[in-house]
Amino acid sequence: MMNKTELTKLNVGYNLDWLMNLDPRGYGVCRILYDGASKYTGKPLSLNGAEGLVKNIKKGEKVFILTGFILLPWNEAETDGIISSTVFARFVIRAFGAKPVMIVPEQCEKAIKAMSEVLGVNITYDIDNIPDNTICIISFTKDKNKENEETAEILSHGLPCAIISNEAPGRNKNGYYHNAVGVNTTDVEAKYDVLFKECQNRGVYNLSIGDLGNELGMGTIEEHIRKYVPYAEKGGCKAGTGFGILADTAADNIITATVSDWGMNALMACTAFLLDDVNLFHTEKEESAVMDAAAKAGMLDMYGEARPYIDGIGKNIVLPIISLMRGLIEYPHTVEDKTDKWFETTIKKGYFK
Repeated sequence: MMNKTELTKLNVGYNLDWLMNLDPRGYGVCRILYDGASKYTGKPLSLNGAEGLVKNIKKGEKVFILTGFILLPWNEAETDGIISSTVFARFVIRAFGAKPVMIVPEQCEKAIKAMSEVLGVNITYDIDNIPDNTICIISFTKDKNKENEETAEILSHGLPCAIISNEAPGRNKNGYYHNAVGVNTTDVEAKYDVLFKECQNRGVYNLSIGDLGNELGMGTIEEHIRKYVPYAEKGGCKAGTGFGILADTAADNIITATVSDWGMNALMACTAFLLDDVNLFHTEKEESAVMDAAAKAGMLDMYGEARPYIDGIGKNIVLPIISLMRGLIEYPHTVEDKTDKWFETTIKKGYFK
């Protein structure tokens, strides 16, 4: 039978999952994805991911972070993915003493530098010598003919203890990359699939975060996405590449959310809860500052504007979500001495096994 600690963790996970899947747009794709992902995972997605990080990330070891989706026709990276990934890079430094390696298209470098300054962390390009409080940036190829070579070069410096993809492009079964509505973006996207799968095949803990199905790792719930998500069915993309927008690569662990950044934020919040340190999770003020920094560095909202929005959603929604996530991981500890009887009697009823 479940105990108080286990039930608290479970419900913190569900609270964060529900927050990251709020649907302000109202067309329901986030609910579709969450249904498939939660059935695959068998527990709250944020909790599953957080437990994986706590188990696998080690002090002094590298964590690979893949992100950066390029938008056409602007040929610039979008804010979703890059913002929370940079915050996550600082998070693994503070939470685990790990060495974050952000592997990105070249367009993302300027934004990472700007956000790192806001977050109080340094930048290096030397993967073999990552000082404390420092993020390593590696620009990855967009040339399919070079992806194997660059994968081998990166891994020649050693395996990471974890590889996390967040709003990273993933190719379909015919090798093409697409945006949300099926436009072929193959020529402008970083070719991460081989690197991700090579790490996976060598036993590296892996987790992918996405919000539609065209992101690296979402092939984990292929049948569900192909059946219910627009443009993901065979022949569904506008580019005529044959297999729709669905990314072929499957991750061992996935998080789906309305906005990929919200999924990453929930992952960090739940990890902070498991580590019993709410202050590992960033504040509204910090979220606001990195959104501003990314926009000023030229990162685009999904509609092509350099403004502090993420997937078309502004601070009036994004910042309260950060505040609520902090509150949800902090509050349970403040009422522990007042809730024992409720936990005892609820657990005895047998609903929570």
